[in-house]
Amino acid sequence: MEALSRREEQDIMETAKTQALKHCDGHVAAFADCATGRTFSLPFACKGKLDAMQGCMKDYMTQDRLDHMKLEYIAHRSENGRLAVEALRKSREEKLRKMAGIKEEASVRR
Repeated sequence: MEALSRREEQDIMETAKTQALKHCDGHVAAFADCATGRTFSLPFACKGKLDAMQGCMKDYMTQDRLDHMKLEYIAHRSENGRLAVEALRKSREEKLRKMAGIKEEASVRR
């Protein structure tokens, strides 16, 4: 398996957190409503809603889901890398043909 850079790992985690927040939107909204206007009483008054929100996010962000997201990222990155290499190779061939004075038609006739 290919290794991911630290930045790529962070990007995947941010994406997973965003998806988890969307999935647990009801719990997040309930906690936000409870927390509105509170300061010192927040940990005591909203503990149940905080626990529910964190539980939902923990259940959504399983290791299997994170591993699946990493594998998808690697597959997408590998495909994009292959396409970029092919494009670079074609552009270099075009430059060499132009420098050598070889027209595109001559290489097609072969």
